[in-house]
Amino acid sequence: MSLLPLLSLLLVPVASLASSSSAHTTQHQQQQHLHHDAPNHRSYNPPPSRHHHRSTQQKEERYEILPSSAILERMQNLAKAYPFFVTLTTTQEWFGLPRAGHDSDCLFDKNYPVSGTGCNNYVLIIQDKVAYPDDPDVALDHDFVDHYLNLEESSLGDNNNINSGWKHVPDVFLSGAVHGNERVGPTSLLEMTELLLGAAHCESLPRMRYKPSDDVVSNNTNTTLSSENANLQKIQEEEDWKRELFNAQNCRLTLEGEGIPPHHRRWLARLVSSRRTIVIPTANALGYSRDQREEDGIDPNRDFPFDIRENDRDKCMQTVAGRSINELFRSHLFPVGLTFHGGMEVIAYEWGAPTYLDNDAPDAIAQNAIAGAYSRYAGGFSGHVAYDFGTMNDKVYYVRGGMEDWAFAGSWDPDRVVQCAPTTFGGYPAEKTTYNNSTLRAFNMLIETSSPKTPKRKDLGKRTNPLEGGD
Repeated sequence: MSLLPLLSLLLVPVASLASSSSAHTTQHQQQQHLHHDAPNHRSYNPPPSRHHHRSTQQKEERYEILPSSAILERMQNLAKAYPFFVTLTTTQEWFGLPRAGHDSDCLFDKNYPVSGTGCNNYVLIIQDKVAYPDDPDVALDHDFVDHYLNLEESSLGDNNNINSGWKHVPDVFLSGAVHGNERVGPTSLLEMTELLLGAAHCESLPRMRYKPSDDVVSNNTNTTLSSENANLQKIQEEEDWKRELFNAQNCRLTLEGEGIPPHHRRWLARLVSSRRTIVIPTANALGYSRDQREEDGIDPNRDFPFDIRENDRDKCMQTVAGRSINELFRSHLFPVGLTFHGGMEVIAYEWGAPTYLDNDAPDAIAQNAIAGAYSRYAGGFSGHVAYDFGTMNDKVYYVRGGMEDWAFAGSWDPDRVVQCAPTTFGGYPAEKTTYNNSTLRAFNMLIETSSPKTPKRKDLGKRTNPLEGGD
């Protein structure tokens, strides 16, 4: 297989919300997004993914499946490099969840500020923090809001117009490794995140809003300054502008050298500015670190309270992986999502539950059209055709307690939902599996990435033109 079609496929659900995000984005907010004149949000389309000529000045490094320790290191580097666009946290910090595992598990977590016995479940929140500095998710980055307000106070205008992202942009959910031995998802998500953040960062430069005037010193200049000090400040502003402009040009040229031409850069940057993407790369953190399917012997993808028997209430929400995903859905409104698995090659959607074995979902036509678009946009890879697609019942198999059907129907099919009463980790409040009529209505599709659950590196493809195909 190759990661290249997966990178393209990952970006389709992120891009598919373009019309809804435009409807919720005001002119004032559009001007704030990314500190630059973004392409028109109503007319800009995703670039074609597989039919441009190749650049010859690119690194030929092959992708590789990342271990848990490298995933953490990459996430920390991204959070440090792109503080305006990404927040790294854990479901332990965010929701007070326990850790799965023992003293010998996930020792690399000691490199993260908050750790303990067992494994952290990491979450990346990708969003334009500058456009929405008072968003609840941005507030997780405790020092960010004050830092931003001090840095950009003069450009915000009326502070009453600062907006919360959850009110104005849609949420996207991306999950890797609910099954810990299905290894492609986390690496694909990290590579996608790096593409998005690198493009958003470049497109946000230069950060200075205006080139210094030839005859007017900055508005912040104290009129009592001496002429000499005013001239020194003007010189400094000009030097700052030149440095910002150089950084912007150099950043764009670097991306082009890595196979991201300007039309792709602008599209990727827009995906960051016009939605909030929640990425949980290793949902089953313990299983992934051990290269085991289950979390301590329990399958997280049978751990959700949908289409399970009433007398099995103690057999859902047993895992930290399941609870982490549950908390993310309870605190966000996800219209679309992807969850990565492995063992076959198919894009599958609802239904995948025994109760509906012979029934189509109410949205079957829409789901089929979207899954087909995912498949066509991603394309195939060397020796393989484009991904097959269809219902989980038809193309994969049905399960009780599956995450995909739960996320799709838990809010509007309450007869299939039970309140969980697990005994693991000291229990889990029953009210956390009581849902309102809007929480669980997502087109959350299952991506079976490849027949081998751990593909060989030679089959993962190269970093050449990451959105345009390759070997």
